[in-house]
This record gives sequence, structure tokens and C-alpha cells, in this order.
Amino acid sequence: MPKISAYEWFKSPLGQYLLSLEYIYINSVVIDTFGYYAIQMGNFDVDFLDHSRIQNKFSLNSSHADLMSANEALPFEEASVDLLVAPHILEQMSEPYQLLKEIHRVLMPEGCLIITGFNPKSLWGLKRFLSFDINYPWNSKFITLSKIKEWLPIVGLEMVEGKMGCYVPPIQQTIWLKKLHMMEKLGDRWWPMLGGFYFLVIQKRTYGMTPIRPLWKKKLIKAPIYSPQKSKSHKIKL
Repeated sequence: MPKISAYEWFKSPLGQYLLSLEYIYINSVVIDTFGYYAIQMGNFDVDFLDHSRIQNKFSLNSSHADLMSANEALPFEEASVDLLVAPHILEQMSEPYQLLKEIHRVLMPEGCLIITGFNPKSLWGLKRFLSFDINYPWNSKFITLSKIKEWLPIVGLEMVEGKMGCYVPPIQQTIWLKKLHMMEKLGDRWWPMLGGFYFLVIQKRTYGMTPIRPLWKKKLIKAPIYSPQKSKSHKIKL
């Protein structure tokens, strides 16, 4: 049995470093996304929606872990969510494709989905391939970007933006993470497809329909707030 869960790993120095980079990427989109309802999936001590201008914000966290791991229906009505943030969720699912179909169901037409995932074609993917570690994240699925791009049009979703980040090797020593932070700028410029994670902005494309918004009655648990230091990032074409 794994000794370190995803929740515990994201509290580690490397996990916090990764989340701080993803927070910057996600926040750059969230802050300019509008609507009525926003959802964050995942058990993190990070509120990826803390700068969202959407008034109604909810979180699917540890209390819904069984539902998420079982790939059951999300507890939202059809076409009811304007923004859904799902960092490192697909790779934890036994059937990630089915989860994408369920996300398509709950998104409003032109609704926005943001996902992040570990890139198997990176130093992180190499460690996973060579490692016998049964702990997270090395025991999870590293889904290739090409596979994600293959699934999206099938379920009715379209990628509109993509980036990669976290070019440092997967080490846990804080002092070395700080010293090697310069690799983020170098990686963005010289080897942009080899980042440890990919970040994708996706939209639900539905033509010729007028959305009818449902009335929400029950609120879920709000995520805690975490605001890491911001830095500049560069977009790449994936």
C-alpha cells in the first residue's frame, strides 16, 4: 500500500513548488472568466478560485473522494457550471475518459475547463518509468498530451490554450529547488515541451443552443486559500 497520498505529497517541498507554478497559470485564466458557478476539484490546501470574479464558488474535496475515485456522476445538473478547475484529477481516475464526458455534461455551453497533469515526456516521466516507488505521484497514470487531445473532440470539448511548466528535476530538497528555479525560464525558451506538467484551457463547444441555467440549492465545501508568490510565464503552442 502507498505510504504517501496525493494530499500528503502536495504538502511536500516539491508538491508545493509544483502547485505554486500551477496557481500562477490557473489564476491567469480564472481571473478573466465570468459566469455564475465555478467548481474546483481536488483535495488541496490551495484555493485556485480565490481570485475568480464568479460569485458562487464550490469545492469537491476530501469528503467527495469516494465519488471521484468511483467515476460516478458529478453532483451537478446538466449545463450548470461555467468554470471547472481540475488539477491532477484525470490521472487519479480509473477511467479518465468517462470523467471528461461527465465534465462535458455539467459544463454550460462555452463553459471553461482547466486541467493540469504530469507530463510523461519529461524528467518527471523518466523518474516514474525508472522508479519502483509506489507512492504518489509515481503510482498514478501519466496521461500523454496527445491522448488528452485525442479525447477532447470526441466528448465535445476543445482545447483553446496550453502551456507546460516545472522544468526542474523532481527533487525534494528546498535549497536545490530554489537554486534550480532559473530552469523555468530556460525551459520555457529552449525545451518547452519537456515541462513536468501541462496546463490546458478547454471549452465546451455547443452550437445552436440557448442555455437555461438551473437553480442551485446546496453549497459544497469551500476550498482554503493559498497564494504563492507570482512570477512570469510564457505561453507555448501545444
